[in-house]
Amino acid sequence: MTGAEARVLLVDDDEAKRYLMSTWLRRAGHTVIEAGTGREALEQARSADLVLLDVNLPDMIGYDVCRQIKADPATAAIPVIQISATAVQVADRADPNEPEELLAVVLAALRYSRARQRAERTAALLTALTGVALDINAAETFDGLAR
Repeated sequence: MTGAEARVLLVDDDEAKRYLMSTWLRRAGHTVIEAGTGREALEQARSADLVLLDVNLPDMIGYDVCRQIKADPATAAIPVIQISATAVQVADRADPNEPEELLAVVLAALRYSRARQRAERTAALLTALTGVALDINAAETFDGLAR
């Protein structure tokens, strides 16, 4: 376990590929949620820390699934990694086909996502702290300060 374990939503209509990739992910310590269609992916996206999304699904294109995930404020910050067995040219390739490559891509996306979440929480805390400091400085009496 590396401390970077996550709930990964793996979306692929090919059961054999889903089995193989989920095995790699589980061995790395991740919890895997599986889906075979875009509709299932959209239903389960809120429970994931990261989505591995096949480009070609039986009910909708993976790019459309990604757009819908990113359009929903509840899931917009979840990293989505698009995978494809058909984009095999080097120029097209974004599909990690080896366990080490897949896990490295997942880990990098999780690190980025978690760093962004920490930065957003820190910004919210600093905003709240600034508001309190302004209120303290604006108080003209002890009673006003106590309020």
